[in-house]
Amino acid sequence: LFHGPEWLVLGVNNPCNFHCKMCDVGLGNTGTNFYANLMGAEPVNMPLALMGRILDQAERHWPKVKIGFAFTEPLIYPHLAEAIAMAHARGLHTALTTNGLQLEKKAVALAEAGLDEVFVSLDGPPAHHDAHRHQGSFQKAIGVLQAAHRRRMATATITVLTQGNLEVVEPILQLAETHGFWAYFQPAYNDCFSHEQGLDPALGPGVLADLARRLEQGRAAGRPVGASPGYLQRLARAPRFGDCSRCHAGRYFGTVMPDGMLVPCHLVSRRATPVDGLRHPGGFAGAFRDIGPPPAGPGCAISPYQESDLIFGLDAAAIAAAVRRLTRDIR
Repeated sequence: LFHGPEWLVLGVNNPCNFHCKMCDVGLGNTGTNFYANLMGAEPVNMPLALMGRILDQAERHWPKVKIGFAFTEPLIYPHLAEAIAMAHARGLHTALTTNGLQLEKKAVALAEAGLDEVFVSLDGPPAHHDAHRHQGSFQKAIGVLQAAHRRRMATATITVLTQGNLEVVEPILQLAETHGFWAYFQPAYNDCFSHEQGLDPALGPGVLADLARRLEQGRAAGRPVGASPGYLQRLARAPRFGDCSRCHAGRYFGTVMPDGMLVPCHLVSRRATPVDGLRHPGGFAGAFRDIGPPPAGPGCAISPYQESDLIFGLDAAAIAAAVRRLTRDIR
C-alpha cells in the first residue's frame, strides 16, 4: 500500500559559507566529492517558483509531511524566510539543518515565518569547534541555540566525531543541559558519498563500542542524548550500519535536489536513478512513488537518517525516544 513521505528534505542550494576540516565543500575544486554529488547540480539555488510547486503538492497530497530545509547551507539560500512562511501557511512542519553562522541575526525573521525546529552543527566546546570551523564560530552556534530556544523552537545539535574530538561528548552534554537542546553524535566517514571507504580509521570497533556505551549510560540517566537505544546498538556494532537497500529512504522520506530531481536521500544522489518531479506526469507525488528504495550499499551512520529508519521500521524504543524528545523540556 503506497504512503506518502513523513519527511521531505529539500536541498535548497549548493554553496556553503564554511570550509570545515572534515568536509570538502567550498574548496572550488570540481574534483571534490561534494562538487560531484551536490555542488555540481544546477541551479545554485532552488527557484522560489519550484519551491512553491513542491509545497503546493505536498499540502495537497501529504498534508502531514514535515519539510526539512537542508544542504548545502540553507541560511545562505536567498528565499529561506519566504519558503518557510510558505510552508507554514500550508500547515506544514518545518525544520532547518545549519552550521548556524548567520542564524542569530536571522532568528527573528525565521521565527516569524513559522520555523518549528533547528538542528545546528556543533563540534565541541570552543577550542574544538573553532578549530574545525573558524575563530568565534562556537559563540555564534551557542547564540543561535539560545535565540531559537527563546523563540520556542525545538533545538538540537549534531556532532560529527573524528579522531580530533572524541572527548567532546561530556562537554556537549553539559552544554545541552545548560542551553536546553538535544545532542546527537555520529562518526565521521572518510567520504560520506563513498561509504565503502569506511569510517575515519581512528574510529575502530572498540572506540565505537565505548562511545555507544557512554551515550547509552547518559541516555539511561536522563541526560539529553538524542539517540535512541536502537541507534546506539547499531553504533556499537559498527563500522557497518546495515545496507542502504533496506533503509526506509524512498519509502517514508525522500530528498528533492535544487533542480527538482527526487532521490531517496542525498547520499545516493549519484548511485540512485533520480526522478524529475517537474516533468513527471504525476508531479512530485508521482515522482516520490517511483523513486523506490536506495540501491544496495553500506548503510550510513547519519544519526537523523538512522533514527527515521528505526521509527519507520516500528522500533518501539525509537518511537518512545522520539516522543520523549517531543514532550520533555530539558531545562
